[in-house]
Amino acid sequence: MKTLFLIRHGQTEWNLQKRMQGRLDSPLTETGKAQAGATGKLLKQIAQVDALIASPSGRTRETAYIVNSYLRAPLSYDDALMERDCGEWTGLTFEEIESDFSQGWRARENDPYHHRPPGGENFEDMIARVRDFLDSIFERNLGQIALVTHAALSRAILTYFLGLAPVQLAKVRHPNDLLYRLHFHPMQIEVSHFVGGDGPREGLLHHTDSETISRLDRSDD
Repeated sequence: MKTLFLIRHGQTEWNLQKRMQGRLDSPLTETGKAQAGATGKLLKQIAQVDALIASPSGRTRETAYIVNSYLRAPLSYDDALMERDCGEWTGLTFEEIESDFSQGWRARENDPYHHRPPGGENFEDMIARVRDFLDSIFERNLGQIALVTHAALSRAILTYFLGLAPVQLAKVRHPNDLLYRLHFHPMQIEVSHFVGGDGPREGLLHHTDSETISRLDRSDD
């Protein structure tokens, strides 16, 4: 049995500003650094991580460094884990996008799976980009692997492994302080999550979960 942990980077300055980050970057806030530290502490308690692999973006590198101060696991980086390319929307606030790209924004709201920002990626594109990487990590003789990635890319990974339909994907969330755990059994994948170090809770976090809805914003990228 293999175990895969999915970590989102800690809160960033642009998360607070509700600004689309994509392939650009902003530093972790003090809250974000604390979130990364809490995740590292939790993983040290519940797992024996054999490899920590992160997106090479600055916010994920910073998160991985903090997490790994607890784990001391082999750390590497892979471009496949980078966030969605948001194209012309990169760096804009959600209000700016909704105002300047109103038709595209409505299309995203109506069909977040298939919608592709101008010059950017949709979920099908991201799944195609990360598929070979995900298959390759299962060829390694490792029991527990942790990935440090981004909200949209995390949801693409969950969709790939769990076979989520577009309507299911639209409901899944990965806030900055949440850790997903996937246990791979021969015939099934057991999914649980921890929020703010609390858990495990069975299944995926959905935007209708009353206990955590107040934590969520529209910052999926």
